[in-house]
Amino acid sequence: MSLPILAKSGGASAPVVVTTSESGDQTADDEILCPRCGWRPAAASRWHCACLGTPEPFFEACGAVWNTFDTRGRCPGCQHQWQWTTCLSCGVASLHEHWYRRGARDGGGS
Repeated sequence: MSLPILAKSGGASAPVVVTTSESGDQTADDEILCPRCGWRPAAASRWHCACLGTPEPFFEACGAVWNTFDTRGRCPGCQHQWQWTTCLSCGVASLHEHWYRRGARDGGGS
C-alpha cells in the first residue's frame, strides 16, 4: 500500500510528500498494542518525526507524519530508526519493539 507522507525539506517551509509502500516485518500473527495501557493503534493513527519530549536521543527530526507501525519505526522522511514510540492514548513512551505481541491471534503470546 502506498501512503502519502508530509515531511519538511531542510529549512524549507513547504512540506514535501514522501511516499512509502513498506509494510515492515509485521506478520498476520502480530498484534500491536501499547505495552503500558493496552491501546491498539488504528491504521489511521499517525505519529510525527519530532525529537522533543521523547527518550529518543537527540537528532535532526524531519517532521514527517506517518503510521510508525507501517515501517516498524523507520521514518520515511529522514530514515531515522525510532527506538521509542509514544502511545497516542496514555502518552507514555515505550521501546518500539515492545509494542509487538507475537502469535497473539493463535494464543502463542510473546
